[in-house]
Amino acid sequence: MIIIVIGGSRSSIKVVRLPHANMIVDPRYYARTDKCKFSVKGRTLTITRIDGGRGWDEFFLRAYLPTEVIPDFTSTVYTYWGLEHEYAPDDVTKVIFHPSVNIIREYAFQLCHFLVRIRIPDTVTEIEYGVFEGCDSLRYILLPRNLEFIGAYAFRGCTSLEAVFLPPTVTHIGDWAFFDCTSLRFLHVPEAIEDIGIEVFQGCDRLLTTVNYKADEDDDEQNTINNDEVNEWLMQRHAHLHLHQACSSTSITSQRIQERIDTHGIERAIEVDEYQMTALHTLCANPRVTADCIRTYLQLAPGAAEQEDSYGMTPFQYLCRNDVVFFLEEDRDFSSLMAWWYSCMP
Repeated sequence: MIIIVIGGSRSSIKVVRLPHANMIVDPRYYARTDKCKFSVKGRTLTITRIDGGRGWDEFFLRAYLPTEVIPDFTSTVYTYWGLEHEYAPDDVTKVIFHPSVNIIREYAFQLCHFLVRIRIPDTVTEIEYGVFEGCDSLRYILLPRNLEFIGAYAFRGCTSLEAVFLPPTVTHIGDWAFFDCTSLRFLHVPEAIEDIGIEVFQGCDRLLTTVNYKADEDDDEQNTINNDEVNEWLMQRHAHLHLHQACSSTSITSQRIQERIDTHGIERAIEVDEYQMTALHTLCANPRVTADCIRTYLQLAPGAAEQEDSYGMTPFQYLCRNDVVFFLEEDRDFSSLMAWWYSCMP
């Protein structure tokens, strides 16, 4: 597959020379352009507006060789190849990543309003500028284990996003990366972080209750100092809550839970943070959780199962809201999941 950049035109017809003969053009790109029809003859692509208008701004098309496997044009399931100027259709509901992808390019899924959940493979190390900006239905995301870079505005305006579990490999978070993620509750910044940008979490009111950004347009130095205070709080907020910190990890295991409780005492299993959340709340929202992790925790501290946080939510309710791998694979419905949950208790 290649990306064809179509320059602006004042005419109702645009003729483009293709790099190969008889290529097949993916029509899903027209979701972001004026209504057009196109035809390919040899290496000539002809695009014609069919709405009676003239001209259009620059836009992009995907084109395939006749020998390539082409995704279903009518499907909302989109295969992402990681190419420059590759933008998913705005009605996409499911994304499949090509095995070659290691960088998600800028704006790749911007304004995909129907995208609810996405799982990014571990081959990806970078999420560029504005990749998921404005994906206001996105509630669940599984980030890759080897992620290093999150660009500016990457998740800006993802107003349904509740939990972001960053792998310890992340070293850079760009400016305003999570700006206005108004539902965001769970976040733990890795210790290895080297650079957190400006006002990364501004507008995340459910997250930043202890320290808030201070707006002072006339004093850039004050803004910088305050930004550093917010970032420091994010990195240190669970420093004294060892089990919370462990359950925030994307490499959490049942053995690690057992070790933390053995080392710091069983009372840590029912200890709460400023949101009245136990570590079990965090664990049940962690997309890397396993059945063994849940079982180990509940058998050691079954009382944590009934603890409500400041939002009135129990750990089990977070588990039900979270598309964790183990119960998706076992195809659990609500009743069977509940039965399994109670079977984990002594």
